[in-house]
Amino acid sequence: MGLGRREFIRLISLAFAGAVIDPLKAVATNDNIYVNKKLGILFHKPEDWGFIAVKDFGKLKSEQKIGTGLDMDIDEVWDELGDPVCVMTKYFEDKPELKGVFSPTITLNITPKSSLEYLGYETFEELVEMSLLATPLILKDFEVVKAYGPCEISNIKFYEFDARYCFEHIEIEEPLPVELKVLKGEHNGCYYDFNFHQSKAWNQTAEKEFAQFIRSVKLL
Repeated sequence: MGLGRREFIRLISLAFAGAVIDPLKAVATNDNIYVNKKLGILFHKPEDWGFIAVKDFGKLKSEQKIGTGLDMDIDEVWDELGDPVCVMTKYFEDKPELKGVFSPTITLNITPKSSLEYLGYETFEELVEMSLLATPLILKDFEVVKAYGPCEISNIKFYEFDARYCFEHIEIEEPLPVELKVLKGEHNGCYYDFNFHQSKAWNQTAEKEFAQFIRSVKLL
């Protein structure tokens, strides 16, 4: 179970102290703080990073190359994966000097359990394994390099993995080695999937920011 509703509301009040919030809005941000009342999640994005708007995520999808291991076209793959609930990235501004530069990024996907029942798995652990086996069909040279024991976020068990893959983009000539940390959890009838991307090969790392972000996550 996550935090109690009273504690969650208290944290929201502290995070948005002095700010005017529309009580009818499900999603609100205040400087580096993000809260989604409908989904019951609150966290702090890394300092000086930016949120990527949903309308801009379509452009990002069109520019990233993905694998062809699945028996469907690229648009069908993206439809199957679904859009993230939230995307945060270090280089969020559209500047000429940032063209072709890899940006450390955090994404959060939240998927209703009911939408994946057709896969026929019996346990969440089995679904996690299925997900990791399918990822190499989408990301080039994907492999898990380390599996950790389960950790807890707001008293909820999350499975943690370190992986790597080759990032392919229309503005990058050669595939770029990327390190990926994955956190997968099950809560309130949904599956939570945090993904943390960085590239040591391009000296674009954010391990400190990733750790701070994970500590900031609160779930109702």
